[in-house]
Formats: sequence, C-alpha cells, structure tokens
Amino acid sequence: MEVRNNNKVNLCFSFDNLRNELSRPYGILFINNKIFLEFISKSIQRGSRIITVGDYVSRVLEENGIVPFLEVIDGKTKRTITQNRAITRNKEYKVTNEAGKIRFEIFEIMENILKDREGGVVFVDGEEDLLVIPVTLSANHGDIVIYGQPNAGAVVIIVNEMIRWRVRDILEKAIVKEC
Repeated sequence: MEVRNNNKVNLCFSFDNLRNELSRPYGILFINNKIFLEFISKSIQRGSRIITVGDYVSRVLEENGIVPFLEVIDGKTKRTITQNRAITRNKEYKVTNEAGKIRFEIFEIMENILKDREGGVVFVDGEEDLLVIPVTLSANHGDIVIYGQPNAGAVVIIVNEMIRWRVRDILEKAIVKEC
C-alpha cells in the first residue's frame, strides 16, 4: 500500500466486475427533454437541490436557464472533449479520478462540498461517470442527482434512504485496488 506524503491512502474502488449492473439506470430515465425539464423545474420549486454528474446533462440544464447547485464534469461527452462552459461559478473544485474507479478521498471531498451552501463545479481530471455514487451518498434527502445514460436520456435519482441502500450495495461489491 502506498501512502502519499499528504497522508492519504492511494486506494480506489474498482467496478470492472460490475459493468453490467452499472449499465442499468438507477433512477427515472427521461427520454423526452421537455418532460425532463418540467420535472426539474418543479423539483426546484419544491426546494430540491439539483446535482448533475456529466457534461451533457449539465449543459442541457444550463442552456435551459437552470444552473445546478453542483456540477461534476470532466470536460468530455462520450470520451470526446466538449466545448468550454458558458457559465462560471463562484466555487470551483478540482479532483482526480481514474476511469472505472472512485478514489477513496472523493467520498470525503464530495461530502464537504455538498455541506457547503454555495455548491459549485467539480472539475474531474480523469472520468466523472462513477462519481454519482459518492454524490448520492453525500447528498441531502430529497436532492435530485442527474446523470446521462448514453444513447438513452437523462437519469434522475431522487435521493432517499432506499437509493442510498442500493448505492451502498453496489459499493460493497466493488473491488478495492491501488489507484
């Protein structure tokens, strides 16, 4: 086990063994943008915070006048570099996360960011896809977590104890490896 000089353990959860399970949507799959945007607008009116994981879903909301409380992006859509963002935020964070993994430290980072009342943008050097897991575990009850389902639409997770249980179940099946 490698310990960095900043006293953080260099371990990751690896999900290679869970590709099939993770390819299914873990929330409500919206295939119609109009219905999706109406749902998000009503959720905001009810006081839910909107958290996006992925460049495409973040951009769709922004283009429709909805600025998420927190965006987790890596600058790519389907592994292709996306255009620069039009909206800047007061708080911007940078993290590193390898494809197909979640670094242990990301859980604490997301928890701290989601405690902040201002939200912001998390720029991921690497890949953000699996960061739905720590975001969902750290989000408040009733928060809305959105991620893209490639070639299908947007998946909306309404955070509650049942979904946290499902996410913990996935996490327990992951393999711990050195990053």
